[in-house]
Amino acid sequence: MTTETTPRPVSPDALRDRPVRLAIIGTGGMGGVHALGIKDDPDVELRWVVDLDLPRAEGLARATGARATASMDEALADPQVDAVLIALPTSLHRMAAEAAAKAGKHVFCEKPIARTADDGRAMVAACERAGVTLMIGHVVRFFPEYARIKEILDSGELGQVATVRASRTNPPVQERSPWFADVEKNGGVVLDLMVHDLDTLGWLFGDVERLFAHGLTYTEAQPRRDYAVASIRYRSGVIAHVESSWAHSTHRTAIEVAAQHGLISYSSDRASTLTIERNVALTDTLDRPARLYTRPGVASPHLREVRHFVHCLKTGEPVLIDGDDGVRAITLGNAVLDSMRTGTPVSFNDDETVAAT
Repeated sequence: MTTETTPRPVSPDALRDRPVRLAIIGTGGMGGVHALGIKDDPDVELRWVVDLDLPRAEGLARATGARATASMDEALADPQVDAVLIALPTSLHRMAAEAAAKAGKHVFCEKPIARTADDGRAMVAACERAGVTLMIGHVVRFFPEYARIKEILDSGELGQVATVRASRTNPPVQERSPWFADVEKNGGVVLDLMVHDLDTLGWLFGDVERLFAHGLTYTEAQPRRDYAVASIRYRSGVIAHVESSWAHSTHRTAIEVAAQHGLISYSSDRASTLTIERNVALTDTLDRPARLYTRPGVASPHLREVRHFVHCLKTGEPVLIDGDDGVRAITLGNAVLDSMRTGTPVSFNDDETVAAT
């Protein structure tokens, strides 16, 4: 009788003087973005790109110097692979993450962690059992403007936050893959777009106490939620108004934070993207009424998040967004969907943790 054992994951010591060898599973939209973003990074060696659409995988392999396969098992069986980046449809994340963990590979998984919180928790448990790192790709935390907002709020210089408005829009999704438009598999605009802000606002403001949401559908021929808006009260007292839409002509993301001593605002369609306006009457250290931050020459946030993952594998440091953070975000996302469906608020008990750490 033989006992099956999980291969030992690569250690930081083994990675000290060489790149992390990566396999990307899924070569659609985000898989391609990540593959092309890391292909020239000296700390990453892209060994495999995996997709059931083999011609698509082969095209990406030619562009990046990787190997192509339609078999995830083939890539996971390669002892040279240290980690995987999962960029599959959301409903397949658990399957791929559990297989990778069983093979002893560290896991970076695109957001959301899974379609359900139960699947997300199963992914966390599988990675913990295997001793592999799990990071979730909530990329907004790697936008320099949002990182700066957190730095300012954590400093306390603007005092108590009262209200927040967050908006995230994209064009309609008719041309995307069928799974993407399937609310049961993908979660619609809430789990595509709003989940970004649900994660980020939890990172900024803590636990959620109560939320209420509405949604609209513009494409009745293939019903799905194209527009959603949620009102969220945090236990810290902050009230957030969060809007997401697939009904706009362009991509745009924006946030406005109103605090005791000033206002922070960011919009992706402004040249000077982050503005801080202070209340002069309340702040005597003010040199000027506003400070502007731009982002010339800043690396892609998608590249920055993968570099962070690689850095953590090399150093043993904890990742910024772990599996528990992913579960919190998907719990809130599904609560928004529940509120949209029932027309009633959703409250969280004191023992329910639904904030990012």
